[in-house]
Amino acid sequence: MIYDIVNVFRKEYEAKGDKLILDSYQLKDGLYIKINNDESIEYFIKSSRKVKVEGKSITEHDFKDVSGISQPKIYEWLKVRDYYSNVIDTSKSYDAPKKTIHNNNYLTLFMKIESFLEVEFSHLRAKLFKKVLSFKEFDSKNEKKILESFCYYIQPLSRKKDIVKKMKQLECFLPQIKEFAKSYNPKEYIRIYFEKSEEIYKSESAVYFALKIYNDNKYSIEIDKKVFGLSNYNMGLNSKKPFLEQKTRKLSTPFMISPEMALEVKLFFDWLALQPYKTDLLEKMFVNKFSDNGKAIINDFDYLPVKIEELDDEIVVKNHLHIKDKEDARLTELWQLETMVDEVFYSRQLKSNYFRDDLKVSDFVSKKLQQLIFETKYAMVNYFKKYDEKEFYQVIKKYGTDFVIEHLRQNREYRAKESLNLKFSLLQHKGEVVMDISGIQKKVIAKLETSDYSDLSSEEFFYLCGQVAKYLLTKSKSGKKDADMLEPFLRAKSVKKLKDEIKFTFFKYKHEIGLNQTKFNNALALITAYEKDEIFNGDSFLVGVLSQNLFYMKKEEN
Repeated sequence: MIYDIVNVFRKEYEAKGDKLILDSYQLKDGLYIKINNDESIEYFIKSSRKVKVEGKSITEHDFKDVSGISQPKIYEWLKVRDYYSNVIDTSKSYDAPKKTIHNNNYLTLFMKIESFLEVEFSHLRAKLFKKVLSFKEFDSKNEKKILESFCYYIQPLSRKKDIVKKMKQLECFLPQIKEFAKSYNPKEYIRIYFEKSEEIYKSESAVYFALKIYNDNKYSIEIDKKVFGLSNYNMGLNSKKPFLEQKTRKLSTPFMISPEMALEVKLFFDWLALQPYKTDLLEKMFVNKFSDNGKAIINDFDYLPVKIEELDDEIVVKNHLHIKDKEDARLTELWQLETMVDEVFYSRQLKSNYFRDDLKVSDFVSKKLQQLIFETKYAMVNYFKKYDEKEFYQVIKKYGTDFVIEHLRQNREYRAKESLNLKFSLLQHKGEVVMDISGIQKKVIAKLETSDYSDLSSEEFFYLCGQVAKYLLTKSKSGKKDADMLEPFLRAKSVKKLKDEIKFTFFKYKHEIGLNQTKFNNALALITAYEKDEIFNGDSFLVGVLSQNLFYMKKEEN
């Protein structure tokens, strides 16, 4: 999976180089120190804060010298060297297992301020400067093989002299830098840089990455004079995870990659970690990632053979239920449909929870909505992010009514009406025949007004039951009239059970209904006379509940 994405990333990287990553790279908050060639020391502070702009929360960054003057040029100078000088992760720091030194070369020193204030210079001398002086401590067979290719760079006396020079300079400056750092947040970083060219920084870091790029060099093997190893990304093989080993093969590692591929994978994950939280990261590629302590972890990936932005055919969301002052909506682009589905069905809880498996019940998410999101969101992701509509309309057909009922249960009648409109419109868009509400309404009115007791169709029966149920419930004198009163009807699974509930409710409120209410009495007679044995037709019943009530309509409105 990762290597398919890396193949795509490679083309972008070959065109832009490290700029592809550095354009998004930012320095962390903390104290930055530059030691110049003339041994002068400059101090800078990087800080960030959250601010509200037009209702949205954004992060503002400052990078200033100690006089409070912004230093954008210095920021760019440091940013490049900072990127090259970071360790892959703290477990691969030169002073592991203590893990206080977070830089990978002698030209920098990255530490938490609280660790820096306590560190003895002897620790830095032994764990940083002496290690990179000749890399003698890296003495395994594979490490020696890796270092052979860097002999031309490591061995020259000029480099060793420079390391010793920088070590003595740092030892000299350490007390005054510690004194300066005492007044800063101990949880933030202090980062010290010696003045050197970008190329020297890259060369120094290249040795570290060659030695540390694999998961663990004990798994590495030499093939044709080249050391192959286990990738360090999205792979956590170690002594605590023996189940990841291939127990039936001589080579127990799941797979091996070349050093060139390992470096490409690192560059890709460096870039991925800096991308904002979105899914269409690469053209023709869907990637979903999350951040784990600053590292990008991929948890979903797919090819995108086609990308849909505009819908092939306009979707018309009709006002089937004749909601007052609401006009038909015309959707021509996929994002418009996604937004409407999110708002109408999911109460804006879909898009923000596409990839969350820890969604909890809250004031905004009921237990039922939580269940609906978990059951339907993959179909939504497949359509709106991967442009595969195979499951989308099946889900709308299967779960659309559940969203309507859920809105009703949460006393969101207007949203319930919108949901039923949207369900009918989407099914109609796919060529399905949906309920002709106006036609049904006219037929039922005609029967009620003329005392026509001919058989009702299934749709007419459930529609009329919805109308009668809603009318009876409006007769309640209870101060609290909410969707709970509809619950017994919504739970009915058969004609008999629904008729029983209507009969029970009628006797409960019959004192509120006059003998001369011909239309209602005819409706009750038609319902009582209906004898077909069918399962509950939720859509028709809900149309009856949510559409204009016949028993309150004036003659001229019919």
